[in-house]
Amino acid sequence: MAQRIPVVLFAYARPKHLERVLSCLRENEVPLILAFADGAKSTDSSESEDVTAVRRLLRAVDWTELKLIERDNNMGLGPNVLDGVTRAAAEYDAFVVWEDDLICVPGTYAWLCAALERYADNPSVMSVTAWNHPRVTPEHVAEGSYFDRRAECWVWGTYARAWAGMPNEVAEAKMQAARQMGWGSSDYGADLPIMARDEAVKRTWASRWLYHHLQHNGLCLRPTRSFVEHIGFDESATNAAAATAWRNDSLPPNAELPTQWPEVAEHPDCRRLWQKACPRETWTQKWRRRLRARMPAAWVETIRRRRGVAGFYGDYSDYPAARAASSGYATDAIRQRVVAASRAVRDGAAAWERDTVLFDHPAVNQPLLAALQRAAASRRGTLRVVDFGGALGSVWWQHRRELTELGEVTWHVVEQETLAEIGKQEFSNESLHFYSSLAACCAEATPDVVLMSAVLAYLPDPYEALACVARSGTEWVILDRCGFTRGGGDRLTVQQVPREIYRASYPCWFVDRERVIGLLGAEWVLRDEWGTIDEGGEWFEFRGMLFQRANRNQRTPA
Repeated sequence: MAQRIPVVLFAYARPKHLERVLSCLRENEVPLILAFADGAKSTDSSESEDVTAVRRLLRAVDWTELKLIERDNNMGLGPNVLDGVTRAAAEYDAFVVWEDDLICVPGTYAWLCAALERYADNPSVMSVTAWNHPRVTPEHVAEGSYFDRRAECWVWGTYARAWAGMPNEVAEAKMQAARQMGWGSSDYGADLPIMARDEAVKRTWASRWLYHHLQHNGLCLRPTRSFVEHIGFDESATNAAAATAWRNDSLPPNAELPTQWPEVAEHPDCRRLWQKACPRETWTQKWRRRLRARMPAAWVETIRRRRGVAGFYGDYSDYPAARAASSGYATDAIRQRVVAASRAVRDGAAAWERDTVLFDHPAVNQPLLAALQRAAASRRGTLRVVDFGGALGSVWWQHRRELTELGEVTWHVVEQETLAEIGKQEFSNESLHFYSSLAACCAEATPDVVLMSAVLAYLPDPYEALACVARSGTEWVILDRCGFTRGGGDRLTVQQVPREIYRASYPCWFVDRERVIGLLGAEWVLRDEWGTIDEGGEWFEFRGMLFQRANRNQRTPA
């Protein structure tokens, strides 16, 4: 294609999300961005401030050409997308559509552009996407990508020719047109007719696009592994409330261009996989849903807990009470699972593990790696990382290749005495070391970074532990996968672990975000914050945070 392929970016009122998205687009060397910034819903000060902050970020982009369209009023996501994409289609033959809560791996934009160029002259191909999920991915796809008749709304590219007719019919009209072509309303998921019915009320657009493909017998190209992840699973989301089941556990390090593109034909398993992933509600499920809606919340929680359903239960007054109500973490069964999973990674039988779950494909935690890169840049090529509660080096094993690019990095895990001893005997090497206490670790040398990944919640006193870390003399503190309450205050629960991992329960804190920031005080600056892979709930969320000591010269351990 002779034209540049622009990214059509839609933003609203989430500046922290947008910062990460813009960082991804910059890393992908996007040459042109058409940004549509929606207006505030009301004059509420906090929302207006966020809308203003979003526009300020967009105006500040100086690393590529960016054309900014600022909406005077709040259109809502659906109308904003429909109008913005229609404008792009009037000017460009092909384009990529992006929302402000979707991040990607390096190479994603190049992969999308190559796919759009490859199938530009084939009218059967209406779109390409960089997102996918194992629940709907067929097995044994040789080429690394395949065609699906259900289109996508998370980071997708299309052509002006394929967009023709989209603004002219509502979703339900397109659903009827698809039926006339021989497609059932729920052939590609029972969620589609529900979304079409609610299009006007919820001001969405995706179901219209999906039925538009069926109406025209169109196809969408998908990678077998997603290059994209949604980071908007929090209280700031406006249209992703029910999407947490579609999180990807991991992304590949980058999006590699294929040596061979697939033939233009839908994979035969696609329809079945979508029907399985988005099934019709049975009469029993409907009856149970209605019954739960009428039951007191305490009854529902008790039933779920007795059945061993994974989750966070209770609101305990103190740690001993929560400890008495759980089986605990320091058990031989859990320890054996941790050791076995770590051995599998060490010996090459698995690429990495998290919480004893093994993964076959390499993947990186992009926000965490970005935080480590930032710390390494400030230390000029040497980095001493203390991984507080890091098991047998899970994070190090997962990112060991990427860490070598940061310079001379040494990794020091602080763990329970028994686990630390196993680490010394079986897993230590020139870069990876183990200690049974923070004091013993810091006695050797002052750390540059202290990482607490999914650990603060499982300590008897999380605030005292954080204060101890702050006194260690470290310049940087990273809290990753940390549980926070949405409304403020602390809550002590008992976590029921999914049975497919192991049978266990243990006390689990959800802490107050403002109290965490206040505890560190003026001596520390919050440099970055991000959403994590962990699924939040009605009253809690999981986030990552990067703190830097304000005065780098005051690094002497207290």
